[in-house]
Amino acid sequence: MQYRECLDIVRELGLRFRYYKSIESLFELDQWSALPAEGAAYRQQTAAFIGEQKNALYQGDDARRAADFLAGVALSDIEDDIARGLVRTFLFRYRNAVRTPQDTLRQYNLMRADCMRAWNEARAAQDYRIFMPWLDRAFALKAEIARAIDPDAPVFDTLVGMTDEGLSVAEVSAQFDKLKAGIGTLLAKLSKARAPEAAPIPDSDPDQMAAFAQRLARELGYRPERGGFNDRVVHGFTSFMGPRDARVSTYRSGSYNLIFTCLHEAGHAMYSSSSSQPVIDAGLWGGIEGGFHEASARFFENMIGHSLAYWQFYYPQLQQEIALFRDIPLAQFYALTHRVQPTLRRISSDEVTYSLHAILRFELERDYFAGLLTAGDMAEAWNDKYESYLGIRPQNDTEGVLQDMHWAGDYIGYFQSYALGNIYDGQILAAMQRDLPDLPARLAQGDVGCIAAWMDEHIWQYGCCYTAGEMVRRLTGGGLDAQPFLDYLDQTYSAVYGLT
Repeated sequence: MQYRECLDIVRELGLRFRYYKSIESLFELDQWSALPAEGAAYRQQTAAFIGEQKNALYQGDDARRAADFLAGVALSDIEDDIARGLVRTFLFRYRNAVRTPQDTLRQYNLMRADCMRAWNEARAAQDYRIFMPWLDRAFALKAEIARAIDPDAPVFDTLVGMTDEGLSVAEVSAQFDKLKAGIGTLLAKLSKARAPEAAPIPDSDPDQMAAFAQRLARELGYRPERGGFNDRVVHGFTSFMGPRDARVSTYRSGSYNLIFTCLHEAGHAMYSSSSSQPVIDAGLWGGIEGGFHEASARFFENMIGHSLAYWQFYYPQLQQEIALFRDIPLAQFYALTHRVQPTLRRISSDEVTYSLHAILRFELERDYFAGLLTAGDMAEAWNDKYESYLGIRPQNDTEGVLQDMHWAGDYIGYFQSYALGNIYDGQILAAMQRDLPDLPARLAQGDVGCIAAWMDEHIWQYGCCYTAGEMVRRLTGGGLDAQPFLDYLDQTYSAVYGLT
């Protein structure tokens, strides 16, 4: 086999893999917005079949021949970025596919509908014991798959690496310890200051709020020809249907928080749908999965959407379009959106404490797979960590261990991505400010297009040609580092709390 022939095989397999992923995205969107209850079992069987076909791509003779050939090729010797990305992603998918026990995978896929049903039932009853055996089974099957994929690595390292490629649990834990310490120092500092006074803002008309929030997302760069909005779900998410098709789903609400949800999901959608044509042709569109994709979303939600400069331009428009804001000055709105107050709910937590919600979930998973916790320990361990990290304790299991759908919905080993996204954002913001030193002035004048233009030039166009670690080195010259994000938090919230 020649190198070019091998690359053609790898490219074709990658394109077919993405076709199956697009089908799975359609299934996910339908599952969360329109799938009737009695249709769930058959849908799960269909999804399991699609998953088997996707894995089978890498179990044929062509895939084996390509893998054998590429075993003798060092990635560092491949000069073309797209070709190197093709080879890296092929070898990653090939390893996972050929080593995953198909019977175990099928068991896992077929139990997911029952697992989600048990989670919903347990939430309604506020009783973790209903879900506990399903969590134990799901984690056990995931562990079996991880041990088969890499018998020499700790289980949780493999699971984390399947979401955030190239990162070890030790590296993530070290940065999370740094993040926890820095947030703890900031919280202690803020506790000695007077919190900004801001009365709660009542909800407005949901149609008006949705129209305004969606317009802001469009003006930031979410193109109507590449995606639309659906408001029929409980939690916001984005579906990646194709290289120019990324659809945002949100809840229906008149709360101003809908604005930040729309900006967050638009960040995902713009990243997913902005790959260059050569990257699309190679099947590498969509962006770096895991923490770096969360970084794009959280950047638009927080670094831009929560900035004072951004609202200096847009708040008068909000006042003009929604009457109840006309008697609320910008200072009050800004203070309210930057009030630091620990809460039990991850998705409604403030920017300072949000990372702690993700970190404690990561640590619970880490300790479970290290044999330090059992499924029976999880609810109490969850409550203890909330009390330790945030000073509050859940009053029932629905407030606590049953809060997120991730463990019931095949997102085991994913929680670190949310806090990693914040860390990456600090590094992205520092790089952007280096190139755009007048960024606040631009935002205050309504020049929001410069944000998407910079992201497109430096990040989005490359799809998943690089790992997150490689992308960070391209942007900063260094590795994963929580300090820029901590600096951003300290500067922002010290100013809000009058400590600068």
